[in-house]
Amino acid sequence: MKKWLTSLLTLTTVLVTNAQDFDSVLQELSGHINTVQSGKKEYQQSIESETPGVVKLHIDEVDTKGKTKSNLYEFNLADIDKNTVRATAKGDVFTVTLSTKKKQKLIKKTVNDNKLSYTYNLIIYANDPENGRNLAEIIKKAIPIAGKILEKRLAVNGYSDRMNWIKEHVGNVELPKKQITQEFSENRDYPGSVTFHKNIVSGKQGKDITFTFNLAFLNPKQIDFYINGELFGLKIATKHSKKLIKVVENGEQKAYTNNFKIATNNVEEARDLQKVLTDIIPLAKQKLEAALPDISGLQDGFSILNDLTGNVQVNDKEYSQNWSGDCVIKLEQNINDGKKSYNDLYEFNLADLNKNQIKPQTKGKVIIVELKTKSGLKYIKYSRNDEVKGYKSTIYIYTPGPEQSITVQKVLQKMTGICQQKYDPKKQKPLNFNQAAQLLQENVNNFTNGDTGYEQSIELTNDNKSLKYQNVITTKSSSKELIYEVDLSDLNPKSIKIKVSGKKINVEIATKHLEKLIQYYKDGKIQAYQNKFNIPAPDIETARKIKRALHDLTKK
Repeated sequence: MKKWLTSLLTLTTVLVTNAQDFDSVLQELSGHINTVQSGKKEYQQSIESETPGVVKLHIDEVDTKGKTKSNLYEFNLADIDKNTVRATAKGDVFTVTLSTKKKQKLIKKTVNDNKLSYTYNLIIYANDPENGRNLAEIIKKAIPIAGKILEKRLAVNGYSDRMNWIKEHVGNVELPKKQITQEFSENRDYPGSVTFHKNIVSGKQGKDITFTFNLAFLNPKQIDFYINGELFGLKIATKHSKKLIKVVENGEQKAYTNNFKIATNNVEEARDLQKVLTDIIPLAKQKLEAALPDISGLQDGFSILNDLTGNVQVNDKEYSQNWSGDCVIKLEQNINDGKKSYNDLYEFNLADLNKNQIKPQTKGKVIIVELKTKSGLKYIKYSRNDEVKGYKSTIYIYTPGPEQSITVQKVLQKMTGICQQKYDPKKQKPLNFNQAAQLLQENVNNFTNGDTGYEQSIELTNDNKSLKYQNVITTKSSSKELIYEVDLSDLNPKSIKIKVSGKKINVEIATKHLEKLIQYYKDGKIQAYQNKFNIPAPDIETARKIKRALHDLTKK
């Protein structure tokens, strides 16, 4: 506490000293700014400051007919490039020109109290060369003093202090042709979650717009000055330009966006807001990450997923989702857009997902979490309205917002890791011959897939040295019997793979070196020898068990 008070007293002392130095140099500058007469105009000039470092330069141009053009320049001397301050002759008058650093339009110019714009340079008029040189030297002397004041101007600390500052300083902006009402507020659902409300009235037209986002998702390096005619403010973007900002315009939700703008009354307001936002973003990220839930097991994960994704509403469209199962799960999605509704069912094993490809994305007006299988394998069974449509490699999870999508991502990644450990072939205890034979026979069974029926059996013959597989395939219009016989020693355990095509799943096994050593019969008639054959399966999990059994039966 003592150390903090000492630092505060030191900072206060520095600020007071710099302000005093600025007052002194401003007084000197004011003494050299005079009324200047040219052949055609009289320039009535004065300078003042209400905020240390920031000046208001008044230049009234009066022509020979007495007509006056009033110019008001407001700027921070810290923004002026010292190398651009020059005293030069311009026609029949002597002038001092100056420009901002990098020619940024940081000088607010008001003409006749109603025409507002921003520029990067201006001209001060001098009585003679000596007056011009004196003005230039004093301005150069004032620039670093203003820089020190600007550097130490804000004294806010921590997350809460900065958040309160933002809420207090984001306010209304009055422009000659436009009135902007703005309000910044916190949301309590997640740390860093805020709402920025803006109402714009221009003539008889109005726009009411609300942006909801998390400060943690903003890019502190993309908070830039925004200038559009009479309007000055900040344009703020998300990290990697991700569309994580929810937009509601005149009561209707629009598509998510990756940026928004805050209007300010002048450059100084924008500059201070820029500084506070830049500093609060990493603090918000820390708070959000600390608040995300962790899970101890799969059932914890299902509870969180059902809580966060159970019902998602976007305008008239509603997404209802339910998770159930263990590693092998069922995800049911009911989608109703007001005109039609349908029920989708996804069945898959979390172990088949690519943990690094579980990512939040924007899909129009809703934030989704995209799930992809490893190597793009089509291992996700997909049904719509109780009709099997086929197998997919990608599915989308609908979420209410960005923070929820990040939570869903983290939970699913943890659950996927648990299941991948459970199904890791390297960690599974190898089956002995009898266990493998039993697992194979238990899973090669009769089943129906659509209009096609499979009546199949498999057995070990020749003192368990050979394999005989029989399958009767029946459709509405035909039937055929297939028989394959092969010595187990001729089969290659490394060739076994699960193949998915449309709605069909097969386990394929081939001979070593693809030699044609498999005796093949069709409808009782001997056919040419084969080098591989397929065993159909009703689903991926059954196919996985058949694959494991064949592998352990045929290995040395």
